[in-house]
Amino acid sequence: MNDGGAEYAKIGIGRSTVLVISASGNINNPGVYEIEMGITVDEFIFSDQYCGGITNGKRLKACVPGGSSVPILPDYLVCKTATGEDRLMTYESLSDGGFATGSMLGSGGFIVYDENQCIVRNTWNFSRFYHHESCGQCSPCREGTGWMEKVLHRLEKGMGNMGDMDLLVDVAKKIEGNTICPLGDAAAWPIAAAIRHFRHEFEYHVLHPEKVKDPKHGYREPIMPKAPSAVTA
Repeated sequence: MNDGGAEYAKIGIGRSTVLVISASGNINNPGVYEIEMGITVDEFIFSDQYCGGITNGKRLKACVPGGSSVPILPDYLVCKTATGEDRLMTYESLSDGGFATGSMLGSGGFIVYDENQCIVRNTWNFSRFYHHESCGQCSPCREGTGWMEKVLHRLEKGMGNMGDMDLLVDVAKKIEGNTICPLGDAAAWPIAAAIRHFRHEFEYHVLHPEKVKDPKHGYREPIMPKAPSAVTA
């Protein structure tokens, strides 16, 4: 304020200047950080100045970089883009690749997940929130968020089937862009992204219903993301 807009614009990179990040999840130093945008995501997660790395020396599994409404990223797309460039803590870099291989920095709600966390349970939890928050004015959001929550609930509890993943994606597509306010998009994007990058984990819930009924199953048998080259048809 004292120095004027021109001086403020020199901070960070391009349109990404300064942002307050709320970092949480499986990190050693959760908290609120005011960062000069342009540092790498790797530095933000693993340096002692910021998040301090993953708790208990475990592996990074996934990250939601901008709040619950943005697409989740698997480990191999968190610190690097799909083209192998360093991912930066900027709006532009985190959206690199679109929703296929990128996400959004959004509100700066930065959530980190280690190898033991269940993406199905996390996605179900997000869906519960958006179903609860829907005002009910728009039919796609009012009905769709409820359907997605129910389908994810049965997957999480070991009662799903192999068609549920495609059903969830189909419902998400019918919600996206068809509501008066953006809450419909916010409900659809994280579910579509979770299935895009972690379909094998959703399938695991169908194939091993007795195992996933134990909420601690991820600690006994961690399920890590599969990079595209490792995914079989």
